[in-house]
Amino acid sequence: MEKIYRPQEVADQLKIKKATVYELIKRGELKSSKVGKQIRISQEQLDEYLTRTSPAGQDSGLTAALPPVMDIPRFHADQASRQVDYLLHSNGLIISSQESRVVELLRSLLTRRVNSLPLLHSYMNDYNSLYSLYYGKTHMALTCLCYQQFEERISQISHFLPGTEAAVIHICTLKTGFYVQKGNPKKIKNVTDLCRPDIVFLNREKGNGLRMSLDRLLAEKKTDSPFNPDFRDESLSHMSSANAVASGLCDISMGDLSHLTAYPQLDFIPFNDASMDLVIVKSSLEEPAFSAILETINSREFKDSLLHFNGYETMHTGDILFTTP
Repeated sequence: MEKIYRPQEVADQLKIKKATVYELIKRGELKSSKVGKQIRISQEQLDEYLTRTSPAGQDSGLTAALPPVMDIPRFHADQASRQVDYLLHSNGLIISSQESRVVELLRSLLTRRVNSLPLLHSYMNDYNSLYSLYYGKTHMALTCLCYQQFEERISQISHFLPGTEAAVIHICTLKTGFYVQKGNPKKIKNVTDLCRPDIVFLNREKGNGLRMSLDRLLAEKKTDSPFNPDFRDESLSHMSSANAVASGLCDISMGDLSHLTAYPQLDFIPFNDASMDLVIVKSSLEEPAFSAILETINSREFKDSLLHFNGYETMHTGDILFTTP
């Protein structure tokens, strides 16, 4: 009889956390079956995952050196519009975002509300999330964009949604910055140090809110050594950024402060505050399912749960501003 595993048993075999196993299942990278309400993974399903993520099937370079669990599929703009077409035939609301923890929190609290619909998560970076919302491929985009002035995020979002009036519902503000080794042995002080020849910098992927903000800032800086953003290796999540620095695969990468709690061997250099916002086409706010989402975001339980993440602030959670067409 074929061996059947519990998620914890798979986590023990792969030397990863059980939560990571659930994340792999959610992203469709690790197939599983349900027995009643319990998740089970067969030996065949586990072998298939291990075969696909074996070193022989990976590209060379820095990204390939990261553990397979850290690799999240890349999206290109044309792929993003097709990525979620199959979800549109499902009975649920599609939310596109690179942030999975807040989506999971929102999803769990929504199940308690009468008028709610299932929340289907399509993992995309900020650019592709807004791109897909603009083309009607998703119902909501959860974005995280850096700003100098708080209102600046509205103009950034409007830029991606020309001719569309959208509601921008504030979720939280958070601290973003650079992960470096404990004690900052390379003495990195500011973004111009990223141009130093002795610094190995792992950038975020194109379309990520941090990457877009950094690209704009570097374009404004005058440096003796030009910074070339078009290199092969890119990080696809906060966790993979922190993991790469902690593993010594690079000197510095970018992410948000909350992920630092899992890496005591790292220090953090602040970059900019960022605003996490839920973007919805304004006309959709009249639908009962979206009313349930607004009620959930404004609930005390949702706001208190956000505060468990280090550096998250909820002073303006639930505030709504509108983009201009």
